[in-house]
Amino acid sequence: MMKPREITIQYTPRFPELHEALEKFRFCVFVMHRRAGKTVMAINHLIKQALLCDKPFGHFAFIAPFRTQAKSIAWEYAKHYTAALPRTVNESELSIVLPSCNGSAKIRLFGADNPDALRGLYYDFVVMDEVAQCKAEVWSEVIRPSLADRDGRCLFIGTPQGPNLFRDLFSLAQKEENTDWFAASYPIGKTNVLDSEEVERIKAELGPDAFAREFLCDFNVAAATTLIPLALIQEAMGRECPEHIWKDSPLIVGVDVARYGDDSSVITLRQGLVVHPQLTYKGLSLTDLCGRVVSLFHEKKPDVLFVDAIGVGAGLVDRLRELGIPVVEALASARAIKMEKFVNRRVEMYTELADWIKAGGKLPDDPSLAEELAAQEYTFTSTGKMLLLKKDKVKEKIGRSPDKSDSLALCWFNAAPITTEEYQAGLKFHTEADTAYEPLEY
Repeated sequence: MMKPREITIQYTPRFPELHEALEKFRFCVFVMHRRAGKTVMAINHLIKQALLCDKPFGHFAFIAPFRTQAKSIAWEYAKHYTAALPRTVNESELSIVLPSCNGSAKIRLFGADNPDALRGLYYDFVVMDEVAQCKAEVWSEVIRPSLADRDGRCLFIGTPQGPNLFRDLFSLAQKEENTDWFAASYPIGKTNVLDSEEVERIKAELGPDAFAREFLCDFNVAAATTLIPLALIQEAMGRECPEHIWKDSPLIVGVDVARYGDDSSVITLRQGLVVHPQLTYKGLSLTDLCGRVVSLFHEKKPDVLFVDAIGVGAGLVDRLRELGIPVVEALASARAIKMEKFVNRRVEMYTELADWIKAGGKLPDDPSLAEELAAQEYTFTSTGKMLLLKKDKVKEKIGRSPDKSDSLALCWFNAAPITTEEYQAGLKFHTEADTAYEPLEY
């Protein structure tokens, strides 16, 4: 019988308490600043769990947003720290098979950009790295079910990038009633990993927002390309706006029509500085939605009705016109009014909405609307025109269609904006410019 031999893995934990938490809790969310050593920590914990696995055919995974990213940041670490162990390395599969307490266990690297490669498998332990960049459904629809039959565990690691899956999981893990979950935040001041002078240089080079995200682990700071920062959205949702400020303002209605099975049709009513709680309908037929819009039109008598006319929305526009309802056909892909600044009407609408919020607009207190608004990112074309992230990409980020934010943005489809000066800081009194505002005059 072969004598057991002692093998030393050249790894010294920077934060032993995190490994202790991983042993104690089933789901751990670690928010850590750049260069804190989270990938090395995660790989070594995977190795340990694989070696100690007492179930047959142990299966362990390291998942990054992209497979190429997983290979570049974790594959060399995985091979380095298992070099002293008896193992089988498969370069094409990015897998390492190790001996375990019940035969063998496999550690494999994946990319969250290909969820189908992850389906149909079971896992004893999973690491999801840079969770903020992963599609939300990878966790809810693929990984979480795959942990069920073997009581599998999961570690989420990364740095903040505003409101997304990572922020949601961190909030979930902080709730006392979720006893299987554990959350920890490690900003630069807590780790002292980097030299203080280097930290000051990084701070000066990155600027306050990027530094707060990448090194202070602040979820409330928006990404550099975020059109409307979450903090600004939350401020707008917490504002008070007395009725006398908005009651005489024109009533503008935006209708976003559901295109697919999981999408929702949303109706938004805006009056001056106030957006009223939105009306959301899931699984409603076009005929039923038409009835709701007609009823609202006769009850509220809006000054203008903007209806999303892309796809099935065109049918709603046609039917409303047949019924004598004056409706404006709104196409987000239409040419921008300010062609020199914007690629299309969609980015123009959202920019006008952002300016309205900054001018003191009051939004309904709705977390899902906040998430959708904060997910809107922009870029610029080679000619300097602003372009908004495609709707499908936003859906990938938040796991659903941004129907509420699109319905809200429609209220600025053809509407002349009210300036910050005209609002007089938004909340103090009702200005003459607001009451005189003509929604179709541009």
